[in-house]
Amino acid sequence: MMKKSFLVLLVLLLHTAVFSQDIKLFESYLRLNDLSSRYVVVLEDNSIWWFAPEEPWKKSSVDGLPENYSIKHISCYSKEDGESRYVVALEDNSIWWFAPGQPWKRSSVEGLPEQFKINQLKAYSKVSGTRYVVVLEDNSIWWFAPGQPWKKSSVDGLPK
Repeated sequence: MMKKSFLVLLVLLLHTAVFSQDIKLFESYLRLNDLSSRYVVVLEDNSIWWFAPEEPWKKSSVDGLPENYSIKHISCYSKEDGESRYVVALEDNSIWWFAPGQPWKRSSVEGLPEQFKINQLKAYSKVSGTRYVVVLEDNSIWWFAPGQPWKKSSVDGLPK
């Protein structure tokens, strides 16, 4: 009996170790139409999953992202109508955005300095449209609105 219990426990532990993945990135936001919570995770295999209270986790589409992509940053937000948006920076520093029911689309990096490296990424919705903000490796801060080039933000007043 002890031997069977040990084998069952061993099989369960191995199953969990083999089939579970670490959460690589985590994001949460409120849907603006009903103020309900949403959680979004990127797993170590770069799959994207989302959660709404009282529902099971659901896998999100990655259609449109390049082959062998690797996500290094994710930012999620809600439009005023409650539609979700995801924005990611990949390891190659390209920026992509997603709206449910559509493929991922590449965002412009026009205006960012050559050889830029993104250290942080945030995205949010304004009445006048979407904004992305990044902190680059040199600690400069840049912002973006679709249809416009990236613009450098002031860091005046921050300690050097």
